[in-house]
Amino acid sequence: MTLAALQAAPPLRPVQPPPEKPALDISLERKNAAGKPEAMAPDHVFEPGDQFRFRLKSDFDGYLYVMDQGSSGRFTTVFPSSEAGADNSVHRGQTYFIPAADQTWFEIGGPAGFDVLYFLLSPSPIVPPSTASFAAPGPVSSLKPRCNDAIFRARGECTDATAGPAALPKNATLPAPIAPIAGAASRDITVVKNKDGVTVGAGGQRTAPVIYTFRLAHH
Repeated sequence: MTLAALQAAPPLRPVQPPPEKPALDISLERKNAAGKPEAMAPDHVFEPGDQFRFRLKSDFDGYLYVMDQGSSGRFTTVFPSSEAGADNSVHRGQTYFIPAADQTWFEIGGPAGFDVLYFLLSPSPIVPPSTASFAAPGPVSSLKPRCNDAIFRARGECTDATAGPAALPKNATLPAPIAPIAGAASRDITVVKNKDGVTVGAGGQRTAPVIYTFRLAHH
């Protein structure tokens, strides 16, 4: 009887988990007359003097940067900042508020129109735009929010379908203050509406930052 020689099987290679794709649940909350947070639709049209904040839940370990071009054309870094919170790290399954401090809110002001907030998710820290780069305002849009008549009649809320999160067109030029830090970021996203807001997911790999906009409508 001949015994065949047995060779040791090659060691199994560990299975690598799929690359983590940045995803963020985004909800808007308005401070009501009783001083309590009230959930608002992402396409809600705010009134002057309204106080609001973002409620976020991350499905990604990384860093979040939020920059705003107001309806006046002026740019500001919303997050991280001394007013909204300096620690901009986010972790899977955790909930965050912007502004981060307890009982702190943004207040609607400026010309009627749309604030365009740029959300940038990165797997590693990046240097946010310097204050000096925001000195010159950008172009001012003449677009004004328009209430959806059907929704207004049904529930008395003014909403505009063009407000809320949206992908940046591939050929769209980024504002000058943002381009140096986000010029190579992925713009591939998906937007899924849910009960409390929207979930914005990214098609890019974890090694590449992802950028998209959130249009905040106000009178």
